[in-house]
Amino acid sequence: MWLHKKETIKTSYYRTFLLLIVVPILIITLCSIAVIRRMVKDSAIQSVRRAQDNIVSTLTSEVKDVSLRLSHFVYVNDNEIMRIASKTDTSDVSQRYHYTELLTESFNYAMVPIQDILSAIFFMKDGQITYMKDNTVLSISEVKASAWYQAALAAKNQVRIGFYDTNVTNYRKNAYSLTVVAALSPGRDVDRDENIETIALFMTSRTGTIIKNYNREQLLGSTMLLSPDGEVLFDTDDAARLLPEWESSLWEKSMFQYRVDAVSYVSIVSREPETGCLIVSIVNAQALMRSFNRAALIVVGITLILFALFYRFSSYFLRNIAEPVHAVVEGMEQVERGSLDIHLEPAGQAELRTMVHSFNSMVRRLKSLIKENEEQQKKKHEAEIRALQSQINPHFLVNSLNSIRFMAQVAKFDGIRRMAEALIKILSTSFRSNSGFYTVKEELEVLDGFVYLMKIRYSEGFTMEYHVSPDCLDCLVPRLILQPMVENSIVHGFSELMDEIGRIDLTICREQEQLQFIVRDNGKGISPEGIKQLLNGEGMHQKNHTSVGVVNVRERLRLNYGRQCELNIESQMGSYTQITIRIPAVGSTLRVSLDAQKAGRIMRKGEER
Repeated sequence: MWLHKKETIKTSYYRTFLLLIVVPILIITLCSIAVIRRMVKDSAIQSVRRAQDNIVSTLTSEVKDVSLRLSHFVYVNDNEIMRIASKTDTSDVSQRYHYTELLTESFNYAMVPIQDILSAIFFMKDGQITYMKDNTVLSISEVKASAWYQAALAAKNQVRIGFYDTNVTNYRKNAYSLTVVAALSPGRDVDRDENIETIALFMTSRTGTIIKNYNREQLLGSTMLLSPDGEVLFDTDDAARLLPEWESSLWEKSMFQYRVDAVSYVSIVSREPETGCLIVSIVNAQALMRSFNRAALIVVGITLILFALFYRFSSYFLRNIAEPVHAVVEGMEQVERGSLDIHLEPAGQAELRTMVHSFNSMVRRLKSLIKENEEQQKKKHEAEIRALQSQINPHFLVNSLNSIRFMAQVAKFDGIRRMAEALIKILSTSFRSNSGFYTVKEELEVLDGFVYLMKIRYSEGFTMEYHVSPDCLDCLVPRLILQPMVENSIVHGFSELMDEIGRIDLTICREQEQLQFIVRDNGKGISPEGIKQLLNGEGMHQKNHTSVGVVNVRERLRLNYGRQCELNIESQMGSYTQITIRIPAVGSTLRVSLDAQKAGRIMRKGEER
């Protein structure tokens, strides 16, 4: 006994050391590392942000500049340049040469000789092209198929911007230059001759040079230019292979982290406001944290100092932890042996008292759950027994009805044949044991047969109207949940109608994730006491089949869906009765899963027997 206590105290001692010394030190260390890591990472990200801000500022300035230049070129001197350009669209060589010279002179005057203007092109509607300054190396079909060209055609008199990742003229061949193109398709008010389809102005962008310079610095990562829909416009480092799969929601973020080939990368995103283009910088996550390693050494030194706290707290917690912990351990051993009649008195420190209270609460909750589960299983077992008892020699009944149907068919008694077919369908559904669920469409087919039989029985004394939403037909429902409700309306609701014809309206619809069934009749109604008795199953052992059916449906819904289902009855004496059922909307693709679960439950019960 003394040795056992000695071992328990020793265990408590090491537990105290772990919880009050090691754990706090580890938490402090991890928090310090996390703070330092965050500071280092934020600093590196801010450097990338500043670089991107410079790129965005430069690109925005260039886009505005080229747009203003093109607008000035088009609208200067009351569209004089447009009138001259329109006259170059002629088959007369001398006239074309004359107006081209005038156009070149006007272009040089309007643009002022600037090195970054590469070319200006007039695309005529008849296919002719007039170049200013330099010809492009781009094919005409390629230009006209581009997004910026088509966007300009779609929006008359509005400037549209495009980009090329190489030089577009022979003026300077550079594999990784960026060219900005501004295009405008003039309307009739600008091009009165209506000869010009589009004007395009190509300009060398300094943004490409800035991006290439930033890409030389490893800490700034690899920067590229993307279109608003994710198309790569400029990428000097072939970093596009490191981009994740395009998702618009992902690229709306200013920063996100992902992995490619087991390497972690951070993507930092900025958006250029004029064109919506994305400036994306991909940085290796390890490169961001190089300076972090040095700071981590300082944190390790602080961690060693914190271990001195052990000498102050060890003896105190040895006295206040041993006994409460030992009591909890003994209580857990009793629970493990199956004894739930246990209650521990709280003792020791506040944390330990909380632990004891939690233990006692857990035991009480466990007892309650076991009792609740036993009652649930008992009720479910009784329901299954009632279902099995209702299956009295199904094959004999179905075969007999088939014989009657055959004889009626031979004798050409169509009424008897249709009654037998309807009854066969209802009995086959009732006796079906391999599936507790089927679709709303199948439920309605069975209900049609039942209504047909009841109309014959009651001499067409009622009508039935269906209001079914098509998106509900493939949803799964428990078998035979509508037939008892309709039977209740016919047998009970119309029992005191005189000359008036009974009417039943069945509405099936979806409300979000819920499937709703509404059965409404114009019968005599039910009193509030009668509704209460009907829902509670009072009078089930009397000769009241409809009461049994409603209670049976209610129990089956509760067993299958728990609190996710509702069965409500509203009625007004002498006016109407309305039964509403709400269950979760489950697609027919889950039928196999539901059937497999039910089969598993039946097998387990068979093994228990």
